[in-house]
Amino acid sequence: MVIVSPPATTIKRSKSFARIYGGPLIACIDMGTNSFHMIVCQAIEDRDHFEVIKREKEAVPFFRRALTAHTIDDAALASAIRILKDMKNKAAQCGAKTILAVATSAVREAANGEEVLKRVREELEIDARMISGREEARLIYLGVLWSMPEISGNFGIVDIGGGSTEIILADRNHTRFTESYKLGAARLSQRFFKKERPTPQEIRELHDEIRGVLRPAAARLTESGGFDQLIGTSGTVQALAKLDRLRHKRKGNELHGYTMFLADVEELVEHLEQAFLRGERIKDISADRNRTILAGAIVLLETLRSFGATEVTVCTAALREGVIVDRFLQTGWLKGGLESHKDPRSDSVHELLEKYAASVEHAEQVARLVGEIFLKTRGTLHAYPEDTGHLLWSAAMLHDVGMFIGRNGHHKHSYYLIKNGGLLGHSEEEVALIASIARYHRGSDPKDSHEAIATIPVADRRMIIEMAAILRLAEALDRSHRQVVQRLEFEFEPETKSKEGRGTMSLLIYIRPGENWEPETWALKEKKTMFERVFQMRLNFEVRVDTKISR
Repeated sequence: MVIVSPPATTIKRSKSFARIYGGPLIACIDMGTNSFHMIVCQAIEDRDHFEVIKREKEAVPFFRRALTAHTIDDAALASAIRILKDMKNKAAQCGAKTILAVATSAVREAANGEEVLKRVREELEIDARMISGREEARLIYLGVLWSMPEISGNFGIVDIGGGSTEIILADRNHTRFTESYKLGAARLSQRFFKKERPTPQEIRELHDEIRGVLRPAAARLTESGGFDQLIGTSGTVQALAKLDRLRHKRKGNELHGYTMFLADVEELVEHLEQAFLRGERIKDISADRNRTILAGAIVLLETLRSFGATEVTVCTAALREGVIVDRFLQTGWLKGGLESHKDPRSDSVHELLEKYAASVEHAEQVARLVGEIFLKTRGTLHAYPEDTGHLLWSAAMLHDVGMFIGRNGHHKHSYYLIKNGGLLGHSEEEVALIASIARYHRGSDPKDSHEAIATIPVADRRMIIEMAAILRLAEALDRSHRQVVQRLEFEFEPETKSKEGRGTMSLLIYIRPGENWEPETWALKEKKTMFERVFQMRLNFEVRVDTKISR
């Protein structure tokens, strides 16, 4: 599904109460289909830039098997663990305490992808996350913005990876169009070039396939205003630029900013096709890249033709740089004119809320109340980190989006819309957790037979249930949708004689003067049952008029 982002709005949006943490020295590992790349980056004191102080790369051809087998086998996993461990050690030698890892196509499509990342997190203590194709495109876009501060107007980006190709239309403030296609160089090579030498028919079929896949995107790009400049990123584009420079004997070694013209790309593709038909190895590129370079070149050529572009400019920054930019922006270690991109998590939640025309006032009230409950009961009822608080905030904001489909069973509709809504700034795992918490803001209690529980790792199911209990309580506190509750206070009595086992919690509810509290009273009596059972805590509540405010 192609998604065209809504126009920017000037309405002030609430933000998640959970902050992102991280120091000025961060490592990022891009767990790609073709290779693993790591960069270690140091923020600069003026927060206007950052320096890449170390780069590492290792080819991972064993990961490509997942594109067809749809599983990461033991040999591939063992090799990945070895590479990641080595990269982690090198990052630590540079002083990096925060190590982020993002997994793309190969892991996304593997049936055991989540288990693989869980093992990476547990064995290596690396923050490894699976990202969607659209999130991958957003991060590539950030990498381009950071590395090309001179770029302006509307521009397009094509990133040709091993498993997928990302297409982006944007300006410096926001993206207008993002999509991820299964047009990666390794994937297409496996699919179309099954033998050592391709046939002319296989090459023609590959051209036709790429044109067909890109045709709808080309139409949407035109509808969205097109672009003034096309940027090419990733190793495939850089390898092609290197070949183009050598063929034309152009001076220089720097690939960043290098321009390839349509006629040059056509000539290069013709050269590669003839060489492959003869079974010749392409000089000046690695043996591993030789296996996929033709398919990648054809993707670039057909992208230029489909989008009516006459040239493409190389950008050597992409996904991994974008991950660093994203984290430095969210932790305040980078500004650089990119402040409009500093809170993608909250922004994407609001965009989904607006897309499905949910009540913003009710959503923000419930989200504010879950924040109060989460923070004021932390250390007494739970010990979850702020990352979990953000999942709860997001679920509270989006719990009613299912009303767009229908009132009956809208909690189930909310689960589906959130899970498939393409929330940016979140990993695939986080999106699933947000959707599951929202699913249980009403209706029956969570059951192992429910999709929203069965698809969640066992270690996270207790968290889902406890956060859903908090969400139900907060939702009841705005049953009338009139935002009558101003603030909450809590008092705890850890009595061993309490039949619930942990004691009693008194909830003091402060409302606006003159308000009718009956809908909330009725809802709270009903919804507190799950809360008491989950936390094994008797819940009493008292309503007070907030004398600190006037009518």
